[in-house]
Amino acid sequence: MPQLMEARASDDDWTGMTDAASRRRRQTRLNTRAYRRRKAEQAASKAEKMGTQTARMDTVPCWDEENQQVALLPASVARAIDAPVIPKGRLHSRLLFPLSSDHLITLIQVNTLRAIMTNGHILEEVLPKTRYDCTGGALQVLPNLKNLHDVPESLLPTRCQSLVPHGAWIDCLPHPGWRDNFIRAIGTFDEKDLASDIAGWLSKGTGAIEPGMRGLIVWSPPWHHTGWEVSEGFMEKWGWSVRGCEEVLEATNKWREIRGEPPLRVT
Repeated sequence: MPQLMEARASDDDWTGMTDAASRRRRQTRLNTRAYRRRKAEQAASKAEKMGTQTARMDTVPCWDEENQQVALLPASVARAIDAPVIPKGRLHSRLLFPLSSDHLITLIQVNTLRAIMTNGHILEEVLPKTRYDCTGGALQVLPNLKNLHDVPESLLPTRCQSLVPHGAWIDCLPHPGWRDNFIRAIGTFDEKDLASDIAGWLSKGTGAIEPGMRGLIVWSPPWHHTGWEVSEGFMEKWGWSVRGCEEVLEATNKWREIRGEPPLRVT
């Protein structure tokens, strides 16, 4: 019987007793045991939750692109992702980046990140010992790839890329003039600030895309500039990088016209 769940001996059974005082004493005994059991269970549950929360505080959720899953990394390891070079063996993956606390990543953010990664992978296939990822890396120069048919024309290295040491991320931009503008300006702008505007907001909990965002939008195959759009915020802050790149501006205004938005101009 449910009312006898806490009974441990025959003298705990109050059913069938005609003496009201004796019946109440046994019922009180069972109710007291039930109360103490519930309090003990609540305390154990609270301790378990606190232990889980403490464990989570010591880890950071990161997206593992190679394995296409969320990986919980020790906080000290996750912080090292911002370092210029991340040893592959240490993180057990070729690319990871911290997620925002709510894990919300918009489609625009995903497309931008994947576009940069895709162009990097294309170049990686024909550049032995060269590694492209979102962590930056050492400065490099590219060999002459004009005779290679596996590389889209828009990604073929310029003279600047072949002569001037630069960050690998520049090679992933699908327009030669755009890449050259950044290479010529190396040392005059904060590359980490630029990276944060383009893709760093993935890990800063910015779920909504605001009109003033300073990033890039990719709508079609990433190796061609016609699928890229420069946001209004990017133009205001980094507009100097697309000076002389009329094709990039034309592509941007084409996408803006579809949405009924006014064209952008380089100031």
